[in-house]
Amino acid sequence: MRRVRCQRCGHMFSLSREAVIAALEELREKDLEYYTFECPRCRHVVKVPRADLERMAPRS
Repeated sequence: MRRVRCQRCGHMFSLSREAVIAALEELREKDLEYYTFECPRCRHVVKVPRADLERMAPRS
């Protein structure tokens, strides 16, 4: 699990291993640079760069 901070309210929330893997798959399919998650507290969209998600991904 990795932690992400909302830029709007400052709330820290965790991304599960499955969420990171699913986000990376979608980024590769659509050739995007950022994946967006919603903050669970304020519902603000948090953009997470592809490089950060690749660093968060479990090593296999």
